[in-house]
Amino acid sequence: MQLALVDSGRPVGPRTVERSGAVPSGAAANVVATSDAQASEAVRPAQTGHAMPMRGGLRSLDVQFNQRVAAFQRTIEFLEQAETRLQSLRTTLAAHVGAGRNPLEANAISELSRQIQHFDALWRERATATGGALDSQLDQVEPGTAQRRFKVRGLTLDKLANGQRETLYLAVGGRTQHAAAVAIEPDLDAASIAQRFDRALAPSGVRVSRDQQGELVFSVREADWTSAHEMLAIKGDGLRFPTGQFTAARLVPEEPVIRPEEWTLEHPTALGATLQKIVSAQEIVRHARQLAIEALGDEGRSLREESATHHSEERTWCANFTRTFAATAERGDYRSLSALSSALLGIHRDRVTALLSAPKE
Repeated sequence: MQLALVDSGRPVGPRTVERSGAVPSGAAANVVATSDAQASEAVRPAQTGHAMPMRGGLRSLDVQFNQRVAAFQRTIEFLEQAETRLQSLRTTLAAHVGAGRNPLEANAISELSRQIQHFDALWRERATATGGALDSQLDQVEPGTAQRRFKVRGLTLDKLANGQRETLYLAVGGRTQHAAAVAIEPDLDAASIAQRFDRALAPSGVRVSRDQQGELVFSVREADWTSAHEMLAIKGDGLRFPTGQFTAARLVPEEPVIRPEEWTLEHPTALGATLQKIVSAQEIVRHARQLAIEALGDEGRSLREESATHHSEERTWCANFTRTFAATAERGDYRSLSALSSALLGIHRDRVTALLSAPKE
């Protein structure tokens, strides 16, 4: 399914995630009129109960709509490619396993290895191919916000909740002079501990929450994972971390939902296990693709609903403008201005200045 991007000049109504339309930018401009005796008062629109808003093509433009639609389309394309490669690999491997060809011949192993590497190369391009809108668990997120989750060894809630008061310092990116301080106190509940870590590390781009088991889970943007993984250091007051010095933290990253590096062809048992993993991966990819298609369809329906609302507002505005203009045109000062404007067309300012500056005879 494809959904065209919205042109930058096309007005789109406010949507869901931190979006709002612009407020109408003022009332209709006054028209200045003159009479034979003196300049008359500016003509104002007829009273209709409220000022008529000015129209603007960018009045409620939703920039994020284009980003989301593009991300969904790129995600669907990526998942389609992934499913195609998995299907090819599945078919080839199933044919060998079903034929009882154990062990596989060298050329068969070479062909299967090539297909696995082909899929692995695509999988490694996931973040780039989807614009950061699909994380390693194949969950849809806002474009550019895919996160990498991990745990830190030694920072279990059981260890933190028990023991004496201690201040822990965590440095991200090797910036020990700007390390985040987290005060750990006896009998702190799990939610309070997680909140303290989250508040302290948020300025460094690291967020902290709890998983289903209640343990601390850290997360960082996938684009920042390398620096965080290599340069996260921690120290304490010598209690929970005895050295009292900054030490590289031992991180345990969350495993991606698909791991091609585990697909082996070394022996008959491995062939069956690899086939099952490929079948499971294909089901996961197919499910993620269906969710992306549904999300793209939701965006299209929302756009159609907003367009219908926008067109209704346009018709109302046009009708109000027509009535106001018709009422203004019936006034005598407007007719005088129209006649005078036509007579003055083509007269340059320099000519008027020259006539006024001419010496009197």
